[in-house]
Amino acid sequence: MERNSLERVARMISIRTIWFRWISNAAWIGMSMMLIGCAHETDWAKRLGGEEMARFRIPNEHQYWDAGAVVILDEGKMQVIGSSELPQTQFERHRIVKIFNPRGWHHANVTIPYTPQSWVESIEARTILPDGAVRPLNKKQIYDVNLYPRFVFYSDQRAKIFTFPSIESGAIIEYRYLLRISGHRVWPSWYFQDDIPILESRFTLETPSEWELNYRKYFLDIEPTITKAPAGFKSSYIWRARNIPGIATEFGMPALNECLARIEIAPVGMKTWNDVARWYYDLSEPQIKAAKGVKVLADSLTRYCDDDIAKLQIIYEWVRDRVRYIAVAIGIGSYQPHPASEVLANRYGDCKDMVTLICAVARAAGIEAYPALISTWQNGEPDTTLPSPYHFNHAIAFCPKVGMSGIWMDATQKGCPFGSLPWYDQGLPVLLIGKDGTGKIVTTAKNPADSNQTVLSWDVKLRPGGQGSAIGRNEYRGAMAAELRETLYHLSHYEIQQWLETYLAIRCPGAKLDSFQITGLTPVQDPLTLHYQFHSERFVQRHGNGIQFFPGKIIGFDLADYFRSPKRQHPIKFRYGSVEQATLSVEIPNNWMIGSVVPSDSLNGPFGSASWQFSTQNNRVEIKILHRFTGESVKPDRYLEFQKFLDDIQAKNSQPVVFHRRDEESDF
Repeated sequence: MERNSLERVARMISIRTIWFRWISNAAWIGMSMMLIGCAHETDWAKRLGGEEMARFRIPNEHQYWDAGAVVILDEGKMQVIGSSELPQTQFERHRIVKIFNPRGWHHANVTIPYTPQSWVESIEARTILPDGAVRPLNKKQIYDVNLYPRFVFYSDQRAKIFTFPSIESGAIIEYRYLLRISGHRVWPSWYFQDDIPILESRFTLETPSEWELNYRKYFLDIEPTITKAPAGFKSSYIWRARNIPGIATEFGMPALNECLARIEIAPVGMKTWNDVARWYYDLSEPQIKAAKGVKVLADSLTRYCDDDIAKLQIIYEWVRDRVRYIAVAIGIGSYQPHPASEVLANRYGDCKDMVTLICAVARAAGIEAYPALISTWQNGEPDTTLPSPYHFNHAIAFCPKVGMSGIWMDATQKGCPFGSLPWYDQGLPVLLIGKDGTGKIVTTAKNPADSNQTVLSWDVKLRPGGQGSAIGRNEYRGAMAAELRETLYHLSHYEIQQWLETYLAIRCPGAKLDSFQITGLTPVQDPLTLHYQFHSERFVQRHGNGIQFFPGKIIGFDLADYFRSPKRQHPIKFRYGSVEQATLSVEIPNNWMIGSVVPSDSLNGPFGSASWQFSTQNNRVEIKILHRFTGESVKPDRYLEFQKFLDDIQAKNSQPVVFHRRDEESDF
């Protein structure tokens, strides 16, 4: 797991930790249950009773010294009401938070999403200052915005946002609203955990007694209080949790859905994966039907292909390279793909649309192709014991009768070659939507660690004054190539040059790029190869009357720097296994001699292996460094062992090769 990989994971963790409070509880088949409305300045927002004040005084900063705020109460109540002719569901939300210091100020910013299928009858909010003064929220300070301004291009999902007035340390913020939803729905999840401590969290669900509720609990051992009612009346379920600590965020931790205390509830009526598959089949299958334009495309692409693999490859590559990825979430379009003919005409679409087009063109070419629903690595692994569409956030395609064991395809990653999935789709359970809507949980293929490679080679020539020049080549394969290709794909020649200059300067102080070229970028093909030449006036460092060279710095290994804490709460979850190799051939001036060379060595363990090989001949040193990580998760009880493994690699990489002049003179 290289540095950039972990940095992206850390950024994702940070963003999702801040937002999961409202995202999770606003989810309706993938976070689309929303609300609309206005605020009302009622007496509640202005008054403050003695009983309420006593409750507000419960927490203090000394009790929660490492928190910026604490949730006093987080409660939600969902009721299924109305007749079959006028079905409706209502949801009441009430949340109270005490702010301790500026680190908790961001909890005063509230986002309430909504869609046209739901509306809110009231939003009430107030700030209670330490001296007891009450500052109600003015309804004019509630704004209407696009819910996903940077992610979803087309969307009818919007949000009401507001921030509490008069925030200061010691203040209490409180808000509540009533959400009404068209139809009979069941809230898919309730989270009992936040990024700050929660004193009490309650979720109440009232449904017709005839309904069978299918739910699971995660990371919290609680059972609901159930009040069963006779037919024609409402049964109630109440889940309650107290004193839940804030979720600890750590570098390289798993997705939040693999850590957070919560309950998940399946849609009523979906008891098996066949039920879920049939639901999606009814939405997607009519859209796959091939219109004339799709059939013409299939014929033009595959007319001269010899076999199904060749046909499928050209179909996949056409969709990957010609259809733009645009996230779309309008009405049922959040879950139902657009017709294949429409995607073809527009040349854009989201993951569902691309899968629909691939399946339509493949079928028109005589190849069986089916959609599959998947929860990506970033979203967390789904619970396959709870049949529910809420688990999934992505769609891919599968052709079961092509190749040895079928071909998986995801055309949304433009740098991924045919025959392989992006790393975030690999080795995960998916719901395959088969013929006639049958559903089956299968696991996608996962590439071995050795298939994700970075191989670097430098031919270095040093000069007497410590200057040097090098001819370099980097070869990337598998996930390494796909990710870098995705980064470089949209860059200009000048922007790629700047990226490469920075890459070299990190590994060689003062490096100046002389020339470069890239192969394997377009068309997409492994290996992705960078050829370059560069020079530096400070290629090596002065060491007494000699010079020293740090070959381990070339490989750019700094993973150990991100795991310095003495203990760990969460597992370390690698995105994928990988191999990084650096081969250096260093020629020194004739009047110099090799003073010391790091002895060859190797490390082997459950997390991977590393090796260092050094050899000398005349005025040349040959160095080969290899790091291999299995990609398997590291449990907290093995964290210190993993930490030592990284430290041992870093220590070995830090050892220099030293050169001396044969005479007493020095050019430094």
